[in-house]
Amino acid sequence: MFISQVSHCNPNSALNAKLLMRFTAKRLRSVVNRTFVLAASAVLLLAAIPGQCIAQDSRAAEPRKGDQILLLGTHGGPGLETDRSEPASLLIVDGRPYLIDCGIGTMRRLLRAGIRSDSIGTIFLTHDHPDHALGLVDVMSNDFLSVDFGARGPRPAFRIYGPPQTQELVQAAYNFIRIPYGIFAAEHLGEAALVDPFEAHDIAHDGVIFQDDKIRVIAAENTHYQLMPAKFRARMKSYAYRFETPYGVIVFTGDTGPSDAVVRLAKGADVLVSEVEDLRGRENAARPQTEAGREASERAKALEAHMRLEHLTTEEVGKMATKAQVKTVVLYHLVLSGRTKNFVSGVQEFYSGPVFAGEDLARYCLGAPGGDGNGSHALQPCQ
Repeated sequence: MFISQVSHCNPNSALNAKLLMRFTAKRLRSVVNRTFVLAASAVLLLAAIPGQCIAQDSRAAEPRKGDQILLLGTHGGPGLETDRSEPASLLIVDGRPYLIDCGIGTMRRLLRAGIRSDSIGTIFLTHDHPDHALGLVDVMSNDFLSVDFGARGPRPAFRIYGPPQTQELVQAAYNFIRIPYGIFAAEHLGEAALVDPFEAHDIAHDGVIFQDDKIRVIAAENTHYQLMPAKFRARMKSYAYRFETPYGVIVFTGDTGPSDAVVRLAKGADVLVSEVEDLRGRENAARPQTEAGREASERAKALEAHMRLEHLTTEEVGKMATKAQVKTVVLYHLVLSGRTKNFVSGVQEFYSGPVFAGEDLARYCLGAPGGDGNGSHALQPCQ
């Protein structure tokens, strides 16, 4: 590894092929031996003292300033699809990633995007429905694999914020992965001491729920659980989140029906990342069951009301975005998507700003294209 770095930093160090032909065999062996000694010395020097080459590589890897939204999963579940993963989004601020929701397939999408899961120090769950939370165990398992429990100094901590029961969810996920890793430890294939590196935080109120040097996060309970019996709503909540960054404001609706609270949360935001459904597509999908003469069950009736009242149609997204005066809309959590252009045109009937229909692994940038983050606040696909 070090040799390859040295040769990269000194492209003129290689001997010219024509000159090699002029050497006698004895002289060539002498030169090769000296070259090997010099290379070995360079390896030892680089191992002991970080050199300029390594520093240059590090500087080249410095992240671009500004905000980036990476859509990891854009399919609204809980049913799975082959071409779209379940809801998960990455907000990257000056190179620091924050994960919003964690549906099945999130870890695979992170791998495809070239993002190390252990570089994500903070995760936010909008609610604990299966398609937003069941992929968390895969991410936690991959994080756990990266932890060096024998290292000196503070261990990394992975913070997970979500509605009530998130602590219980994270503890259950840790207990799940602890058993297989415990077997590794017993076979001396892993660390002997297993320590829980995950910090779970239940959010039980609206308002500011997190703040660091890059972002401030404000939560507002939405209407995704409005049909839920009151006895459950005290301990089961669904949130939308407003992320305030140095470069703009991004709001994630999570799953919700029409909501004045979300409109207030999104007021003047640069980006509204909104769920959306196609009721016509859902009716078409349900028609074969009707033609087959199946009677609607209580569960089917509940699902019908849930989809109609606790999710957003294109019209409702457009009206909420207009009322909140957001600058750009990005659609994800596409339910019965069909053709994505139908979602865009449906929203644009009620909203005059730019609308993007998200695809898995699509990236959108907010900030100056030059990378200083102080210019345009117009969202655009990343170059």
